[in-house]
Amino acid sequence: MTPQEETQWLRHLLPLPHEISINRNISMNPADVYVIVRNGANDIERNAAAELNKLFEKQTGKTPKGQKFSIIIGTVDNDGKLNGHSIKNFNRLKKLPNSDQAYIIQPDGENCLLLTALHGKGIYYAALTLCQLLEPFISPEKVTIPLADIVDWPDMEERGIWNFPDPEVYIPWMASKKLNYGKMVRTTIQTVERGKKNRATIDKDVMMQARLSAFNYLPFIMHFNFLHEYGLFREYPELAGVGDSALAGRYFAHKIGSQHRAPCTSQPLFTEILTEWMMDIASQGADEVSCWLSERPAQCGCRECTAVGQFVLEARACVNAWRETRKTYPDFTIRLFISTTTNERYHIVCAEAPPEVKLERCCANWIERVPHLPRDLIINPLFDHYAAEGRWIANYDVPLGAYGRVDTPEFKVPCSSAHRIRDFVSQLVGRKYSGAYGMMAWGNLAQETYDFNVSALAEWSWNKNGRSEKEFAIAWATREGYENPEAVGEWSEIMGPVEFDVYDSEFPVCYSWGQAVQMVNERTRPILGEGMFRYYTTPESFDKKITACDKASAIARQFENPYLAHETAVVRSYVKLAQAIYLIVDLVATDELSTIESQDILRSHIDKLKQAGNENVEAIKTWRSALGPEPWHQRVHDAIKGTETTVNDISQIIAGKYFY
Repeated sequence: MTPQEETQWLRHLLPLPHEISINRNISMNPADVYVIVRNGANDIERNAAAELNKLFEKQTGKTPKGQKFSIIIGTVDNDGKLNGHSIKNFNRLKKLPNSDQAYIIQPDGENCLLLTALHGKGIYYAALTLCQLLEPFISPEKVTIPLADIVDWPDMEERGIWNFPDPEVYIPWMASKKLNYGKMVRTTIQTVERGKKNRATIDKDVMMQARLSAFNYLPFIMHFNFLHEYGLFREYPELAGVGDSALAGRYFAHKIGSQHRAPCTSQPLFTEILTEWMMDIASQGADEVSCWLSERPAQCGCRECTAVGQFVLEARACVNAWRETRKTYPDFTIRLFISTTTNERYHIVCAEAPPEVKLERCCANWIERVPHLPRDLIINPLFDHYAAEGRWIANYDVPLGAYGRVDTPEFKVPCSSAHRIRDFVSQLVGRKYSGAYGMMAWGNLAQETYDFNVSALAEWSWNKNGRSEKEFAIAWATREGYENPEAVGEWSEIMGPVEFDVYDSEFPVCYSWGQAVQMVNERTRPILGEGMFRYYTTPESFDKKITACDKASAIARQFENPYLAHETAVVRSYVKLAQAIYLIVDLVATDELSTIESQDILRSHIDKLKQAGNENVEAIKTWRSALGPEPWHQRVHDAIKGTETTVNDISQIIAGKYFY
């Protein structure tokens, strides 16, 4: 094979393996191939072989049972052999990062390909890699098999998505990208009844099936300040946190609902209830559970709780319940899911938690952000310190969506920025974190709207220093069947940085929380490089981004699939909107507006604002209409309303205060 041919072949892989070389290939009738599983293979190894067989069956109509070429699958033995075949890089496997997921693919002569690893997870990933390589070159008449040399492993132990609605659909979708983590949405705490054993049920069958795809479908115990929803305080009113300080409030994104009272966790009774839930979950086959501390700052006002601190006591209750559970299930582990938006004595939580207890950090992007050029740093000195020491830390804030803060009302608008995902994930890898997850706040059309960014998460959480953003986009487009993948790479190279700029500049807070309106009302001078203008460094930056969008739009309109063209129009309209707001705010803050001339300028700026608002609304509607008719998700309408409200409120303030 020529280097050019190898490059084209590698574009069918996602994520890109760390070490791969394809110098030759062999073509034959698919009926001549045989997939062989080692003797004594476990369920995940057999499932890996099944993935290959399913590919052959789908593409050729037959299960491969030939005699001319063997694909041998299985874990390597202590002598570095697989069914008698020597594995040349066997000694490296144990030394690789996340070695339980590492794998080797190597040819053995001209008629055999070996897929091996130390553990079943690695075997599954080896099979996925080979499936991706074979899929474009297999038909009923011919299959072309790459005689590839591959040594591969993930840079991060866990990679995935926090929430998804349909595990039977979403787990295979994620697992096909070598993502391996998701919250078990079907974990259910049964209604609490005083004096009776507390019960919890999990999605056991799906969990077990997910394990065959090297996927951790993880049960959880709901945020402690939500436990009233299961009758905890009705049945045990003594566990209700004391006073208004125990009211955790709610995220703006929640819009409605109670104020979520945190429990009084200094009482042994709370630990006993947690233990019963953990024991029940463990009895159903789970080997781990994530314990969600109260979601927002709160403090039970009783003397015992205020003396120590809400979150310290919540963490202690989890650890004590875990220790009790381990007496029956010694291999059971827990995670402390820390998701409040401020720091609440977490130095004590981290110091007290045993090293076996994993730590998950969430909803902290805005307090961990440090202004830095050209891109902001994401730093948490406390958790970064523990991660550097080897502590297991995960982060849930990978920006899969357009939003910048998870506690805001997410706008459902298109966002495909490889540059933004790579920046965030690369920082997590550099900070020695073990897990990287993103959040999706809606389920309908999530694959259609998120696949690019989810694939980018898969790419760089697996192989931080692999592809460039452009190369990734080409590979993604190749796998998605775009007629001109290289053009998609060009589009991404233009729009990726622009979308990073647009959506990482206090979006959507500037519209949903009225920040832009407030600046006008208070005549606050806008500072380029800060706030909603974070990545607009000069007045000319707006026009430069608009020009870039126009160039990208010309590329995207060539594709049969209109999605990227519609996305470009939405992003362009947000740049126009930001520009119009900047012009108005700057003029109002720096001019007395006492002359007809200055008012005429302001009127022209208002006209531009209204035009930009109309363009934004129409662009969002066009994008969403192409995906399907109403009813649309409320967050689409939130985005439209955010723009309309901003434009109307600014226009009314200006007209009421400054026009003669």
